[in-house]
Amino acid sequence: MPESRTQRFRGRSLPDRDDWQVSTVSRRTTNTATTEYSPVTETDVAIDKSHFYVTLRRESEYRFHSAEYEYLVVADGALGELDEWLEGGE
Repeated sequence: MPESRTQRFRGRSLPDRDDWQVSTVSRRTTNTATTEYSPVTETDVAIDKSHFYVTLRRESEYRFHSAEYEYLVVADGALGELDEWLEGGE
C-alpha cells in the first residue's frame, strides 16, 4: 500500500463516532480460509485474499487507562468506499 494512502486516513474521525480515529490502514492476507463482515461495504470479505485491515483508536477518558482499539476489514479494491464511509457518505 502506498505511504500516501496510509497518511490520507491517519487521524480521520469516523462518521457518527467522533471519539474514534483511524490509526492505520494496512494491506493484509492470512492463511485462514474464512470471512469477516465489513461495515464499509456491508459484505463478507475473504481474509485469505488480499484485503485492508483498518485499526481504529479511541483515547480513554480516564488518565490511567490505556486507549481502546477496534478493527475492521475492507475488501481490496474498496478504498473508494472506505473514503466515502469515513466521510460519512454511507
